[in-house]
Amino acid sequence: MNSDFPFSPALLFVAAFGLIALLILMTKFLVNVGAKEIAIKERRYIGSKMPPGRVVATEGEVGIQADVLKPGLHFIKWPFESVVKKVPLIEIGPDEMGVIEAIDGEPLPPGRIFAPDRAQNAHNNFQDPIAFIKQGGVKGIQMRTLPPGLWPIHPYLFRVSITKATMVPQGRVGVVTAADGAPLDEGRLIGKATTGHRSFQDSEQFIASGGQKGPQVETLTPGTYRILRESISMEDNSIKPGLFNVQIFDATIINENQVGLVEALDGAPLNPCDYVAAPVTGHNNFQNGDGFIQRGGQRGPQKDLLLPGTYYVNPHLFKVIPEKASEVKPGEVAVIVSNVGKDPTEDIRRAMATKVREKLERDEREQLAIAAAHLDKLDGKEGDDLAQLEEELKLNDPADSRLDAGAHEAYVVPEGYRGIQETVVGPGRYYVNTLAVTPVVIPTTNQTVEWTAEQLADTFNPFEVISKDGFTMQLEVRVVFRVKPEDAPFMVAKIGSIDRLIQNVMHPLIDSIFRNQASESSAMAYLQNRHEEQERAEARVRAHLLKYHVDVVNVLICHIRLPEELMKTQTEKILAEQRQSMYTAQREAEQNRIELEKTRAHADNQKALMEATVGVEISSRRAEQRKAEAEGEAHYIAQTGKAEAEKVRLMGEAQGVAYREQVNALGPQGVALVETLKVIGEKGVRITPDVLASGGSGDGAGNLGTLLLLNLFRDQMRVGQNAEAQVNGAVKQW
Repeated sequence: MNSDFPFSPALLFVAAFGLIALLILMTKFLVNVGAKEIAIKERRYIGSKMPPGRVVATEGEVGIQADVLKPGLHFIKWPFESVVKKVPLIEIGPDEMGVIEAIDGEPLPPGRIFAPDRAQNAHNNFQDPIAFIKQGGVKGIQMRTLPPGLWPIHPYLFRVSITKATMVPQGRVGVVTAADGAPLDEGRLIGKATTGHRSFQDSEQFIASGGQKGPQVETLTPGTYRILRESISMEDNSIKPGLFNVQIFDATIINENQVGLVEALDGAPLNPCDYVAAPVTGHNNFQNGDGFIQRGGQRGPQKDLLLPGTYYVNPHLFKVIPEKASEVKPGEVAVIVSNVGKDPTEDIRRAMATKVREKLERDEREQLAIAAAHLDKLDGKEGDDLAQLEEELKLNDPADSRLDAGAHEAYVVPEGYRGIQETVVGPGRYYVNTLAVTPVVIPTTNQTVEWTAEQLADTFNPFEVISKDGFTMQLEVRVVFRVKPEDAPFMVAKIGSIDRLIQNVMHPLIDSIFRNQASESSAMAYLQNRHEEQERAEARVRAHLLKYHVDVVNVLICHIRLPEELMKTQTEKILAEQRQSMYTAQREAEQNRIELEKTRAHADNQKALMEATVGVEISSRRAEQRKAEAEGEAHYIAQTGKAEAEKVRLMGEAQGVAYREQVNALGPQGVALVETLKVIGEKGVRITPDVLASGGSGDGAGNLGTLLLLNLFRDQMRVGQNAEAQVNGAVKQW
């Protein structure tokens, strides 16, 4: 052995082995736990047994120990104790929460779903398992949750599920339903409010203060809440039920020109005589459901309403119905039918009935007299139409009077009473609770109802009526009417609305009136008397609609369609009459033209006419002069002619005697030749032509004689004719 090395190799080996063994032994007794972990211990060999059903040991029993080794260096009693597992700390983020389920502890009370926190703060948020067990911790899902941070939680005693915190965004509301708690009160739908649970973040306090199972009356406004609700297990991803279920709903937004009608789904029972609930205070526009319930709010339609704005209303307690704000336009009034208010007393009903009846009788009698007078004027009668109208309208019918009185007594009431309000509302925009009051808008301007063949909206087909002579006529009619503002409540009481007035009253009534009138007249007479028929119909319609508080402005017959064959015959007749009128007019025009031309010619020739007139007068005088002269001449000629005629007669007789004697002496030819020669001698007549052509042999003297005799006879004839003409002229002048 070398003296320089006091320890042999064997000794060194033993020393090294011993050091290693010491280090190994030290690791069994010393345990280093990291900064973000814990160590779980287990006891072996020596110790008592754990009670049946226990999971972790709290008194040093054999098994998994309840206490854990937190970060740092720890000494353990090895080999009786050992570290079986190191687990990381439970980290809860800022927007998270930890849900704890205890594996060990006292059994869950009967009927409970979640374990009550009996240990309270002794277990220091489940960091002290022994305190949890010894202070009466209960198995099951704990109502206390872990806030954000790092937590040394015993994994064999507690299972931790991490879930997100409940976020309620702006403009939304959280509605909470509790899965555990006391039963709801009898007849209630929503759990009552409790105190101290800090918006359901303190589950134990919710249960301890009597929180009830089911939908909660309190809601969550926008914000972040750590509420024990459904979560997912970190170990097996199983879903763990929560004490509360939170549903996110949109906040109730009432826009401009809208109104929110509210119906309570829970509360005190509504009075059977009431249509809407009596208003209560303190509910802050129905955002404080507990205040509504505590102050006796009734279920059903509410009289209070929500004006434009944003409201955090519990939809499990209140149903909000947005509705357009009521608007009464110019030319309209709103008749208010109130569903709330006092019931009118018998005295008020009697006073209203008397007031209305007197007004109606006065107005109806006055208007009826006007209509009857108008009909009398058209019919040319006095007083008959008033009785006829009264009979048609049955103004004295007791049943009808009772109907009128009953309607007015039952519905038209003064302000503050239930029923149709006597006072109407004028033009404007109103935020009206239509569940409490019903506005009936009535136009007060002129309204038109038409019966026409044109394809127009809100019109009726033309009336088809039969005339007295059996022809079918089509009448297109327009009726203009109005309802006075002061009469609107009574019209609504009797009819209900303008549409019902038109459909149920005006249409059948006017149809009947025109049918009756048409049956009393022939088709052509009806057409020719259109204006009178229109006025007669207007008077009757006006009288009938007075009973319904309607003022008739006009009844117009726009068009009358007669059968085609009748119109053809009438057209031909009218055309013939027109032609006759045209011919007569043309004849008169021509006659007038003749007179005009005559007058124009008379004017143009006035000077010549005057000259002619003077000339005519002068000629007349001359004619008288000449007549006198002619009469004298005629007398002269007549006397002279008589004398000449006598002379000629005598000379002719003497000459005849001479001719007879000559004939006897000379013969006929001799006498003729002698006379011829005498004439030739006296007149110097050439009897012999320059050239004589003879056609043959014969006696030339005979031919010459014959020629001479012919000439002589012609001249004698001319002399005789002239003499006769002179005699006749003289006779005529005479």
